Amino acid sequence: MTAFTLSRLGGLMSKGRLRPAAGLAVLSLCSLPFAPAHALSCLPHDVARTYEQAAQSDDTYIVVHGTLTFDESRLPKTDWQNQQKTPPNTLIPARLEGQALTRKGFVAPFTRPITFNVQCLGPWCASAESGTPYLAFLRRTDGQSGAGTSGSSDTGNSYQLDINACGGMGFAEPSEQALETVVQCFRGGPCKPQHPRP
Repeated sequence: MTAFTLSRLGGLMSKGRLRPAAGLAVLSLCSLPFAPAHALSCLPHDVARTYEQAAQSDDTYIVVHGTLTFDESRLPKTDWQNQQKTPPNTLIPARLEGQALTRKGFVAPFTRPITFNVQCLGPWCASAESGTPYLAFLRRTDGQSGAGTSGSSDTGNSYQLDINACGGMGFAEPSEQALETVVQCFRGGPCKPQHPRP
């Protein structure tokens, strides 16, 4: 059986089937201004770097541009008086409707339930709004999403979008430049992060 890759149907990609890419996105030492001490530090959220992270992963990803809808009441909330109770992962049934990436661009219809994993790094949690357009790097979980059948497609595959306080694998309201960058990366063109690691 021929495995689908990012250059074939559905925009799938997995490790070893793309051109070599640079390392994973990591936390930097550039402190954000919203906390006086022990502040969360992140590299700027970068489409090319996220593409490289997905390409280097042992997991399989598809890239989708579409509208994400979910129940906002299920988003995690930080109890600043009891921070250790903040869950590291909150799995929310969601729906993504848009187009998956192919060599011709974002043209393959994609409308299905997914699992939306809103992650917290200590007390710092990702935020999101239902109905927002997203550039989403969806990780295939083959039915093992942990959110019941809500993230499963009719093919038996499940897809999960992981976001965190540093951005994660999703870009809310992506610019045209961001969309063009990921298409260029996929086609084997220049794929250099705008903000290299220090």
